[in-house]
Amino acid sequence: MKMKQNNTNSRIEVEHLCVEFSSGRHQTKAVQDVSLSVQKGRITALVGESGSGKSVTALTIMNLLPQTANVCQGKVIWEKQNLLSLSGKERKKLNGTVLAMIFQNPAAALDPLFSIGDQITEGILTHRRINKREAREEAVHYLQMMNLPEPDALMQKRPFELSGGMCQRVTIAMAMSLHPEFLIADEPTTALDVTVQKQILGEISRIRTEQNVGVLFITHDLGVVAEIADDVFVMRSGQIVESGDVYHIFEQPQHSYTKKLLNSVL
Repeated sequence: MKMKQNNTNSRIEVEHLCVEFSSGRHQTKAVQDVSLSVQKGRITALVGESGSGKSVTALTIMNLLPQTANVCQGKVIWEKQNLLSLSGKERKKLNGTVLAMIFQNPAAALDPLFSIGDQITEGILTHRRINKREAREEAVHYLQMMNLPEPDALMQKRPFELSGGMCQRVTIAMAMSLHPEFLIADEPTTALDVTVQKQILGEISRIRTEQNVGVLFITHDLGVVAEIADDVFVMRSGQIVESGDVYHIFEQPQHSYTKKLLNSVL
């Protein structure tokens, strides 16, 4: 596997991806011939209703599909490598440092038995060559970066002591502490109230700008897309039905499904 490079033109390319799930003798195609790209420094929205295949696409990119799933076709390309063909050891090194992911339910993504500080520093120590003191300083820094109050005290707390919005900020801090090139955000604001949702969207947009991170933002909400995205891929029944920059999608939608989604928020 190539070493991580600071390439401002770097991108993730998903090419003709097909994913199916097996149940007994039956196979169900969840993703069918999906192609999309995510460029560093831009926010790419993958939008569609529940069950459209958005999360399956994201989990495929991260190599986190369940055992019942099978990639029957396609590639995920980064730096001329097909990430789907890498060994488990190579993917373990890459996940976190090149690709990171945050989820819809932040509390479920955090271990209730360990402190926030332990969970952030564990990831830093696993992927970066620094000592425990330096890892702790880094953890506090990234909690501060996410505008979390009293980060030193927060390091001692457990997830159940925090609000949903604070937990989501913590998971973003954990992801960013490994300096990834790309961040996949799978419905990260769905479980939050409107005020906190806007704050989290602002944090993700700021990270994109300050850290030059490419973001794949998965959502069913075109209102969120209008607020945060540069590029948009519209997904329905496992397929991409329309794509373009955010202005094109909102001002000149071509597909009837895109128009339906727009009508639901206008």
